[in-house]
Amino acid sequence: MKRYLLLTSVLTFGLCLLVALFNYRVDPYAIYHFKGANVDSLSRIDQFFHLRVTKPWLVVQTKPTAIIVGTSRSATVHPQHPGWPKSHSYNLSVPGQTVYEMLRFIEHAQANGPLDKLMLGLDFEAFIHPEPQFKSGFEEARLARDAGDLSSPRFIWQRLSDVRDTLLSVPGFSRSLAALTGTATVGRRYYRDGTWVSTNSTFTGRGGYIYVGRTNIFELHNERLDLDKNLQTFAAILRFAHQQKIETRLFITPEHVFMIDLWWRLGYGELWNEFHRRLIEVNNQVAMELGVKPFPLFGFNHLQGVVNEPVAVSQNSGKSFFTDGIHFRPDLGKQIMAGVWTDGDAHGARLDLDSVEPYLTEVGQLRVDFESANSKLTANLRREISPELE
Repeated sequence: MKRYLLLTSVLTFGLCLLVALFNYRVDPYAIYHFKGANVDSLSRIDQFFHLRVTKPWLVVQTKPTAIIVGTSRSATVHPQHPGWPKSHSYNLSVPGQTVYEMLRFIEHAQANGPLDKLMLGLDFEAFIHPEPQFKSGFEEARLARDAGDLSSPRFIWQRLSDVRDTLLSVPGFSRSLAALTGTATVGRRYYRDGTWVSTNSTFTGRGGYIYVGRTNIFELHNERLDLDKNLQTFAAILRFAHQQKIETRLFITPEHVFMIDLWWRLGYGELWNEFHRRLIEVNNQVAMELGVKPFPLFGFNHLQGVVNEPVAVSQNSGKSFFTDGIHFRPDLGKQIMAGVWTDGDAHGARLDLDSVEPYLTEVGQLRVDFESANSKLTANLRREISPELE
């Protein structure tokens, strides 16, 4: 009996070791061989739902000094601009990133950095949700709060847990097989600088507008939405960036005026405007508290020919700025990067207490004009989103 147990234990250990070595060698998450990774190796599986695991790991390895943080709407902004280090810039955006997660990712990057530059993408949708504080896949212990935390038992234990899950789990093994055989369904291309772009045409063009309008906006029409809790966390982000002397610039992610019109039709239009005003107020309050200048804040929803571009059918939407009304392509991301970091005349509108009201008026006029010029199309899109919008 003892011999049987010993043999079973040895065989089990050997099998586990072989699985771990196989998963380590294939490395579908590209966290063990990131230095040699390229867009093809990063895109063998769809990393979309694993980025809350992989990106904190990659921050430890790459130690970026300049980062972009935001939701998937900021994920197409390549961290490339004069003054940004070529080899130590990284886009730390993850899908549906909450404001609290933004704070923790920034703290983690600073603990591994330190950071010199921070660019923060601010989504209306992210700020109006008081709950949840974080999304599935997020683990507090995976993110350091300071440099000393990197050697804490809590942080090390989480690292070991991640090793177990990526090397010794059935999902990890199945992803390795899919990556090795090329059988995974991947609707995106992932890049070494942390950005990604969609290659799936299913949710692009008018179909994409309908899908986003239904899932990101209409589903919220009976919920209680407010800004207070997330604005408190936003203030903590600003306070941290000031105290750590990180050069920080903020931008409100643009969306097509059709989407803004949906917010208005559902009764959240004034909340959309209030979001802009209160970002400025909090930015000013934190700066006054610390005796420093507010961080520059930019808006891009005034761009003629961009936020009011035609809503094309899917097969003709390849040259559109927006894929689905809220996610924008790298071309617009490049304009945003330049607008935020180029001093002087640029694409973005610098928002402060004096400029915000004219800016909101201009955006409102773009919304009204687009609806007037495209009334039949917009009515059809709203009908597809929900009959209640007719």
